[in-house]
Amino acid sequence: MKYMVYWKDMLKNKQGDAPMESFDTTIEANAYIKGFVDAICMHTNDKPNSLKKEFTVERVDKNAKQK
Repeated sequence: MKYMVYWKDMLKNKQGDAPMESFDTTIEANAYIKGFVDAICMHTNDKPNSLKKEFTVERVDKNAKQK
């Protein structure tokens, strides 16, 4: 089983969520989000809690066919 991290509504022309990175566990995926949020907050005035809501972790089927 794989888990994909998505950044909500980041694609142009309202195409949806931007896929960022896949992981084997949700623990790894959430650690990636935390690190990404921390890095952004170090260089901006964004608040970690509000920025973290911009990311989601979803289970993906690693055997899924590409369209």
